[in-house]
Amino acid sequence: MNDGGFARILNALADELGELTEAAERRRESWPRLGDKLDRLCEFIRNEDNERAWSRRACDTDTRAAARRLREASARALGVVEKARAWQIYTDKRAADPYTALLSAATRGEWERVGTPRGAKVMFVGAGAFPVSAFTIAAETAAEVLCVDIDEEAVRHGTKLARYLGLTRTFRYTGSHLGEPEFASSATHVFIASLVPEKLDILRELRFCVRPDCRVVVRYGNGLKSLFNYPLDVAALTDWRAAEPGGAGSLYDTAILEPRTTAYEAQLRYLVASGT
Repeated sequence: MNDGGFARILNALADELGELTEAAERRRESWPRLGDKLDRLCEFIRNEDNERAWSRRACDTDTRAAARRLREASARALGVVEKARAWQIYTDKRAADPYTALLSAATRGEWERVGTPRGAKVMFVGAGAFPVSAFTIAAETAAEVLCVDIDEEAVRHGTKLARYLGLTRTFRYTGSHLGEPEFASSATHVFIASLVPEKLDILRELRFCVRPDCRVVVRYGNGLKSLFNYPLDVAALTDWRAAEPGGAGSLYDTAILEPRTTAYEAQLRYLVASGT
């Protein structure tokens, strides 16, 4: 592969995703073709030859520009697929046992690592219209789940799907992670989706909102994984510390964080606890 070959491949993938996304937006029933193309992108990311090609060209300007373009295209495409999939399930009344299809092994692994206290309250930032992780936790635990997404259409589809799945008692949506400060301040867990671009901004905003023992699970993808995930500068997490070892998956990585307590905050907590 010559110097510009890898960038051309990424741009071609972005073009194909863009065309299929526009077709699915015009005719919702055509979404499976778009879903198949996203599956191919996942296979592309898992391919070791592509990983080596990325390592050789990651600093190339054209490659980086093509990667950003492909990431934007894949994020838009996934949003369309999730909305169409949610719509198909709650309108066609598909799946006699819908939970079976929604259970996520990755979510279970993350949930086991972060712990499950009694009365857990979980916030999902960037949940989208088909939040498999949120549905899994809401269906299998007694946790109260708040999904956050700025896309009003995604919120509408996700709410209808949750109603169809019978999850409305402990499951709901909101349009902003700061929109329900009482929930944020009492949340035991916060999940930030891999396709949320402003991860550091959200973490800065949450730092002084969440409780000291809140576990924040950040999904991200650096390197070749950034073709289908927004990256994360782990070195910039100066206000947070690793609560548990992170996880490296085939499609995205995970950081499990908790707020880093300053000396002033520790002293203030001691004074409050001691009544002095």
